[in-house]
Amino acid sequence: MEDKKPENDPFRELTWGDLTVWVGRDTVSPGQRLQRRGAVDELAKTPNGGLLAWVRAEERFAAYVVFEDGELLCRCACHGESACEHGIAVILEYIAHLKKNLTVPIAPSNDQRFYLV
Repeated sequence: MEDKKPENDPFRELTWGDLTVWVGRDTVSPGQRLQRRGAVDELAKTPNGGLLAWVRAEERFAAYVVFEDGELLCRCACHGESACEHGIAVILEYIAHLKKNLTVPIAPSNDQRFYLV
């Protein structure tokens, strides 16, 4: 099953300024570098509208970002205290998919990445 063009997709509305306010430039810029070098693999949507992917950095991390009650949250296997550059890379990769009209598959409920984040 693939996600076509969901209505009310809050990730579609995010701007660079939103991301910078959320995590700061010191996290957004490394996330952008990760995304630009192709470090995001197996991007998927979750049934609740979140994003899930592998991100190849110093190690391979599972990263999950989601809007909950209107607030953007990030959980990553890097075990950062809050949002990290891996989560930013996932968001930027998703936005790149939207711009190219690429479909993003839905992650199965038993996806191993859910257990890592």
